[in-house]
Amino acid sequence: MDVILLPQNRYTWMLLAFQGGFINVGGLLCVHVFVSHVTGYAAHLALTVYDHQYLHGIYFLTVPMFFLLGSVFSGAMSERRAIQNKPPVYIHILLFLSLSFAGLSVVGTWGFFGMFGKPLHDFHGYTLLCILAFACGSQNALFTNYSNSIIRTTHLTGLTTDLGIGLAKYFIGKKQSEKKINRIRIELICTFILGSIVGAYLFPAFEFYAFLIPCAISLTVGWGLFVSRKKLQLQQASHNFSRSQK
Repeated sequence: MDVILLPQNRYTWMLLAFQGGFINVGGLLCVHVFVSHVTGYAAHLALTVYDHQYLHGIYFLTVPMFFLLGSVFSGAMSERRAIQNKPPVYIHILLFLSLSFAGLSVVGTWGFFGMFGKPLHDFHGYTLLCILAFACGSQNALFTNYSNSIIRTTHLTGLTTDLGIGLAKYFIGKKQSEKKINRIRIELICTFILGSIVGAYLFPAFEFYAFLIPCAISLTVGWGLFVSRKKLQLQQASHNFSRSQK
């Protein structure tokens, strides 16, 4: 818990929440569908079935599965290290996310996904949705698992619920330990909204090139966490060596 609350890690969570809001708006402006959570897909599925658009219904039925697969992918990589009694490593998954966003930018600019802003209507738009959903599932699971469900960076539903419970614990239950956690939750909500606002300006201006922003954020966060982990390992090794010399 103390590691999660460290100031340098709080900026990491905020960057990722910014990225979550940015990607969500990007998916909406690209193909008119939110992508960083799965809540709305049930409503989309119901409406497409009602309108007898069964192919679109299949799209909306299967896209959440890619969010789930992304979560499984991230969770599996973390769990493998936990079984081996090793600390989690983030650089691999975040590098994968960075490459995914870079690929979306390139192939989108080449015209693979069709005209920017055109509503979902074919397999190409469906492919974009699946990649974004997988990426968001991976990002969300990675840090939700690590923080025991305190840090959620791709949607606001669970985060807002957690904040409500935390505020009740702080003001009514007088649990002072909730103060710092609630502050982080508020910061995540604010930066998610900020990311959404920035995305609303940048995607219409730069279209698929705007995916280079989450590409850079994922790479920066991954590298920063990798360097921090190496420094911690060196400090621990130095400490152990000093103790052995006494």
